[in-house]
Amino acid sequence: MATSSNTPLPQDDGLWMFLQSRGIPEENIQKMQQDHIDRSVVGEIDDATMTAYIPAYGDRIATRRFCMEKQRKGGDDLKRLSLFEKLRRKLGTLTSNKDADQDFEEEHSMQPTKMHLRNNKRAMKMTRKIELGWIHNKKQVRKRNGGGTRVLDISKKATKTEILSQAKKLFFPNEKSRKGKWEEFSHSIVDFQEAYLDEGVSVGELYETQKLGILRFYLFTEHLTNGDEVFTETTEGTDEQTDAASVNERQKNTTEDNKQMTQKPHDSEQQTHTVEAFVSTAVEIVDLTSLCDTSEVIFGPLQGGPFLEDLDDTILHEPIEEAQINIDANSSTTVHSDTVSAGPLSPPYELLHVTVKLHRVNLLEELIIQFKDEAMMSYTVKYSFIHEMGADADGVSRDVYAAFWTEFLDCAAEGADVRVPSLSPKWQEEEWKSVGRIMVKGLKDHGYFPSRLAQAFTAAITFGEHTVSPDLLFDSLMLYLSQSERDLLSTALQDALDGDDKDELLDLMDRMGVRTVPTQENLKAVLLQVAHKQIIQQPKYALDNIAAVAGPTLREFFPSVLDMQKMYEDLKPSTRKVLRLITASPATPAENQSLRFLHQYIRGLDEIGLRKMLRFVTGSDVICIKDIQVIFTPLEGLSRRPIAHTCGPTLELPSTYNSYPDLRAEMGAILSSNFYAMDIA
Repeated sequence: MATSSNTPLPQDDGLWMFLQSRGIPEENIQKMQQDHIDRSVVGEIDDATMTAYIPAYGDRIATRRFCMEKQRKGGDDLKRLSLFEKLRRKLGTLTSNKDADQDFEEEHSMQPTKMHLRNNKRAMKMTRKIELGWIHNKKQVRKRNGGGTRVLDISKKATKTEILSQAKKLFFPNEKSRKGKWEEFSHSIVDFQEAYLDEGVSVGELYETQKLGILRFYLFTEHLTNGDEVFTETTEGTDEQTDAASVNERQKNTTEDNKQMTQKPHDSEQQTHTVEAFVSTAVEIVDLTSLCDTSEVIFGPLQGGPFLEDLDDTILHEPIEEAQINIDANSSTTVHSDTVSAGPLSPPYELLHVTVKLHRVNLLEELIIQFKDEAMMSYTVKYSFIHEMGADADGVSRDVYAAFWTEFLDCAAEGADVRVPSLSPKWQEEEWKSVGRIMVKGLKDHGYFPSRLAQAFTAAITFGEHTVSPDLLFDSLMLYLSQSERDLLSTALQDALDGDDKDELLDLMDRMGVRTVPTQENLKAVLLQVAHKQIIQQPKYALDNIAAVAGPTLREFFPSVLDMQKMYEDLKPSTRKVLRLITASPATPAENQSLRFLHQYIRGLDEIGLRKMLRFVTGSDVICIKDIQVIFTPLEGLSRRPIAHTCGPTLELPSTYNSYPDLRAEMGAILSSNFYAMDIA
C-alpha cells in the first residue's frame, strides 16, 4: 500500500516538502516513498536512475545538495549531543540512562562531593607531604649526624602515633642511631613551633587549620636519666604544663640569642653613621669538655654560613674595630656612645668620629634630618657622598656645608645679594633648630659661615633684635633688594623723583607693604620700617628657633656686632685675598708661565666667579682656609685639565698651556658647569 504524502518517512527531514517546493509531481514523490528513497540513499543513486523520479536536471542537483547538507548537519548534531551527554554525566545531572549514571557514581565514589573540589587533584589525594626533622637534647641534628630534614608522603588521617612510627624508621633504622639506641631516649613529636603535638589531631586537620604549604614536624628526643621511662605520647596534667613551659622558655631563649647574634645587613645606599672604636683584647676561657665528638666549634662571625638553628655549638669571636649604625634617610635617630655594643662581654670603647653618608641631590633635607639629633654637636663628624669616592679630610666637609647653604639660600630664602630665611609650612620648630645646629657645626669645625646671610639677621640671632642698629638694618635692606631697586632708592634719597621713576618707587613701596606715599624727608624712616619687616619680622619664627640653639655658640666666636662684621669681611672673597692664598714653587719657565696665566684668570673674576673658584679648589665658597698649594703636572692633549684636591687644598695645574686663552677656556668650562663631584679617593 502506498504511503500517503501526509505521513512521510521518518528520515525525510523535510525532503518531501523540499521536492514539493521544487514542483516535483506528487506521484513521483509517492513513488520515491514507496521505493524507500530518502536522503540517506539519494547520494548513492546514479543520475540516470534519479531521472525516473526527478525528471529535471536542475532539480536533481538541488536535491542532492539538500541531502548532503542535511547529512552534514545531522552528524554535527549527533556529535554535539554526545558532548552534552558527557558534560551532563560529569556534572551528575544526566537522568536518561540510570544504569550508566550508577556505574559513573560507583566509579567516582571516592571523589569529593563538593562541586568546587571535583577538579582539585590535591583534594582528591588521600595523602599529603610533610617535612620531618630531629631535635635531640634541644638541638637540631644535622644531616651528617643522621638527622637533617626528610620529606615524605603520609596519610591525611595520620596522627602523632603514625608520624612517630615514621620518624623511628627514618632516624633510628634497626632502632639505632649515631646518638644511641631508641630505648635510651624519651621521644615525642613536636610541630614547627616546637610545641607538642596532640594525639587526636590528624595531618589533614593540621593542614586545614595552619594553612601552610607544607607542614614540618620534629622527632623530639632526650637522654633518659635513672628512673625515667620511655614515653611516646604527651603526658597529662601538670607534666604537660611543665613540658610546654620548658618548650616556651627554650623558644624564648633561642629568639633572644638569635637577636643578639644576627646582624642587620648594611645598605650602602642609606645614610650611615659609622662609629669607629678601639677595644682592648679580651681573652675568655671556654670549657669544651662537655662537647660530644660530633659537635662543631666555629670561631668567627656567622657570614654566609648555615642558619643558627642548624649549628651544634657556636662560639662567637667579636673583636670590634668599627661599628656601624644605619640611619634611614627620612628619619632622625639619636646616636649615643652606649648604643654601639659588641655584646654583653665587650669592653668599653673610645668614640673617634661619626661619618654621615648623604645623597648630593637631596643634601638639604637629609642634613636637616640628621641634625635634629642634638648629640651630633658633640661628635667629630665626617661626611661622604654616596656614589662618590672622596674621603673626608676636611675638604668633603667644607663642600657639604657650602652645598647645604647654597641650596638653602637659593630654595628657602628671599633676597638678592644677601638673603633671609623664608618660612615654609613643611619646616617647623625641629627643622629650624636643625638649621641652627648646622650653622654652628660648620663654624666650629671648619670656620665656615654663610656670608650671604643678611648681617642684620645674624646680629638678631646672636645678640637679639634690640642690638640691630638702624645703619646695619638699612645696609642689609639695600643688599636685600635687587640692583635696580637699590639704584632707585639711592636716587630717591638724594633727589626728588618725578615721572616714571616716581611711579616705580610707589610700585616698590606697594610691594613692600607700605600703604602711604613717602616723601623725600620721611623716605629713610619708611625704609627702616620696611627693613625691619622684611629682615626681622617676617622670618621671626625661624630667627627665634635658630637663635635658641646657635646664639650662645655664635657669641663665643664674635662677642660683639663689630666682631661679627669683621668676620663677614674676612670670609668675603676678593681678588687680592685669593691671590694671597696661592702658594707655588715653579721650577721651569713653563710652570712660571702657567702660574702667571692662573693669576691673570683670578684677576678677571668678579665676586661670583671668585666664589666658584674657591668652591672648586677648597670645597668652600668663602675664605676659611690658610693657603692654596699649586703643583704642576705635565698633562697635555685631551687629558689636560686642572685638578683640585679640596682636602689640601691643592690645585694641580698643567704646565703645558701655551696661551692664556687655553687656561681661561678650560677653567671657565669647569667653573660654569655648577656640578661638583668628589671622584678622587
